[in-house]
Amino acid sequence: MPRIEKKKNLLVAVKATKKKKTKKTKTSPAEYYNCLLTKAQNDWWDPQTGKKKPITACCKECKAKAPILNETRKKELEKLITSYRQVGDSLSKLLKPVER
Repeated sequence: MPRIEKKKNLLVAVKATKKKKTKKTKTSPAEYYNCLLTKAQNDWWDPQTGKKKPITACCKECKAKAPILNETRKKELEKLITSYRQVGDSLSKLLKPVER
């Protein structure tokens, strides 16, 4: 429904604007928990400011960024697993069991 504004004794109809919907990413409780766990292990330290962050600020950040942070965490875990497999393969080639 258009609203009416009064300008210098003239009535002008103005079109109603629609509210824009923002996309919210849903975070699963597990993602949120993992994010908070990581923050707690780092003693609530913020690397950007070099100070401790309040727990409530960390909670808000985890709600907003948990999916992104968990995706990064998964990639890092995959790299770590790959590295351990490479080390294991190298050691199995270098070390041979002693024959008696």
